[in-house]
Amino acid sequence: MTLHELNNIIAQRYRIVTALGKGGMGITYEAEDLTNYQRVAVKAVSLRQAKDWKILELFEREVKVIANLNYPQIPKYLNYFYIDTKSDRWFYLIRELVSVNSLATWVEKGWHATETQVKQVAIQILEILSYLHQLNPPIIHRDIKPENIILRPDGKIFLVDFGAVQDIYRQTISFSRTFVGTIGYMPPEQLRGKSYCASDLYSLGGTLLYLLTHRFADELPQKRMKIDFRSCVEISPEFADWLEVIL
Repeated sequence: MTLHELNNIIAQRYRIVTALGKGGMGITYEAEDLTNYQRVAVKAVSLRQAKDWKILELFEREVKVIANLNYPQIPKYLNYFYIDTKSDRWFYLIRELVSVNSLATWVEKGWHATETQVKQVAIQILEILSYLHQLNPPIIHRDIKPENIILRPDGKIFLVDFGAVQDIYRQTISFSRTFVGTIGYMPPEQLRGKSYCASDLYSLGGTLLYLLTHRFADELPQKRMKIDFRSCVEISPEFADWLEVIL
């Protein structure tokens, strides 16, 4: 699925710089806003190429949610619009660009996080989740994983990609059992189409284990329906006890 090439201009305003990645909900680009020359992230979704109506529903939900979020470690919402072509309709979400590596990319480049570094990641994500979960209604991210956590060289963390987001009220009144998230990080209830604030904590635990072991949580040994990770990591007993609580 290809839409834009280098230097293409969207809506007479956003000049494409490079493609950042493809996902189940479209393509994300780095672009330059020609009104102020700032770099932004542009997420594009095709109506015709959407394989499931759920993709558009999730995309619209992402737009509505991030437009109302205000937290320094969540990239800011900037704009949303659609463009009709002869054969399609493309939807665009414009947000603040955080142009550094994700945790997944750092690991791919050979980064082996220390316990102290993993704890710093945990603390910052917990602070972001505390903000989201205390909103009214609470917001559940539902896709906490290394690819969606950006780590700057100075240690500051950003949480991105709210395409799987769910609010408690909507989940309560919805009869949908479609699950969203990423296998290897999502808790069992999410596979059944249900999620809770604690579901994000489980995914955070899986993410932290990935940083410590470079293995997905579902690849680690299990004992009595729980991840038996202690033999696979070298961390303090106190930190291991805390991980067991959230997993």
